[in-house]
Amino acid sequence: MTNPPVEAQPVIHLDETNFNTFTLQIPNVVVDFWAEWCGPCKYFAPIFEETAKEYPEVQFCKCNTDENRWIAQELCISSIPTIMYIQNGTVVKLRAGAISQEKFREELNSVYRT
Repeated sequence: MTNPPVEAQPVIHLDETNFNTFTLQIPNVVVDFWAEWCGPCKYFAPIFEETAKEYPEVQFCKCNTDENRWIAQELCISSIPTIMYIQNGTVVKLRAGAISQEKFREELNSVYRT
């Protein structure tokens, strides 16, 4: 009996073991830096997850700053949520604060679909 194929996850959770792999080797990446206790993060989480389904050309990732403090410190993430847009290993846009789904789509389109 064979196992069913594993489906790709629309959102990958980053930590110290995979952060560089995903952000440096995949051409289009967007990272949501968040924490469990953060109210605006809770507001933005379903927007991020739902929008990920609409952009197959972009790898959506989340990074819990409480569990991965060194990543947040290394990247100077001082407020959450912070959305980091990366192309070919280079940060091309950084936004602090929760945004609406409409605004998030506008930003994704301006970075990855122009």
